[in-house]
Amino acid sequence: MNREAGIGIVEIIGMENFEWLSKGFTPETRLRDIPDEILNRLSLVDIAVRDYSADRNAITAIALITFAYRMGGKTQSPQYGTNDILLLKVLAKNEILRREGNQVAQELWELPLFELITGEVGEKIRATKVITNPI
Repeated sequence: MNREAGIGIVEIIGMENFEWLSKGFTPETRLRDIPDEILNRLSLVDIAVRDYSADRNAITAIALITFAYRMGGKTQSPQYGTNDILLLKVLAKNEILRREGNQVAQELWELPLFELITGEVGEKIRATKVITNPI
């Protein structure tokens, strides 16, 4: 990722954000627990771009998804990467709306974040054909 500049993932994501992802993101973490900066990055990912290596928002999303899969004891499948990022983007945008005081569907907000990504909700999204991933 960003090999030309020699920048590592921690520098791209930021030390504080990487520490939260690696230590603060736990099996109990809910959408409401995601720090604002990370949440904003997740909501800004451009899923139409196929080369995420230069996009720190996408790299942050991929890191969170990777940790979620590890928590769920599941293996990521690269062919569904854009679907996972799309799910995370939609969840982040809805959480931002919730934090702003708007009404959002509450039934999923009590599930742990890793379960939203790796569980039934994620499975349904991965099974869906989207323009960026017409599998």
